[in-house]
Amino acid sequence: MAKGGNEGRAKKWWYHIALDLIPCVFFLLLDYATSGILTWSVWACAIVIFFAGASTLLDRFGRE
Repeated sequence: MAKGGNEGRAKKWWYHIALDLIPCVFFLLLDYATSGILTWSVWACAIVIFFAGASTLLDRFGRE
């Protein structure tokens, strides 16, 4: 079988955090567009960033 282009390359340690910032930006924009201020989206972003950061750091330091 032919190998894909990304199989031999390791992902950066911040890759998952950057991917989890995408829904945070979506939640912030959705909240601001509907109400004009940031209300509930701050909590959703805090939860996403907490779990993304914790899982990334555990994965990174768990291997070393």
